[in-house]
Amino acid sequence: MALLMEDDTDDPRHAHFNYDQIVEQQNLSKKKRKKLLKKGEELLEDDSFQVDVEDPRFQAIYTSHLFSLDPSHPSYRKTRAMQSLLEEKRRRREEQQRHLEDTLDAQEATPPHRQEAAAERRENDSERETPKTGMDPSLSLLVKSIKSKTQQFQARKKQKTL
Repeated sequence: MALLMEDDTDDPRHAHFNYDQIVEQQNLSKKKRKKLLKKGEELLEDDSFQVDVEDPRFQAIYTSHLFSLDPSHPSYRKTRAMQSLLEEKRRRREEQQRHLEDTLDAQEATPPHRQEAAAERRENDSERETPKTGMDPSLSLLVKSIKSKTQQFQARKKQKTL
């Protein structure tokens, strides 16, 4: 209850993240900064906000396309936190690519006797398979329906142009 009644705004525990202030600070050019210092105006405080890129709660940022960050989007603001997120995503993508390449190299480097056995199994499997002579009946019916509707549409289109 004492914390609710407390009116101390200088307490660092109550310092909040102000996105607009951070963007404004980072967008100031060197000339503007010098000009503000000469006027005696106080520069905005430095961005002390740090993103924990290793936090497991935010794994979807790096894996899901729904959370992709697009630097070319007009609403995107280049901040230190956004840069750290982009760098971490790039690092993880490179790491995943290296892992895939390593597994492919490991598969190619299998012993020759295993490769021969795998080739024989593939040949036997291909002999067992019978060639498919037709499509699924529902699929062929769908194709016929689409073709007939397309022909009808083309015929109506020709009649309208004449």
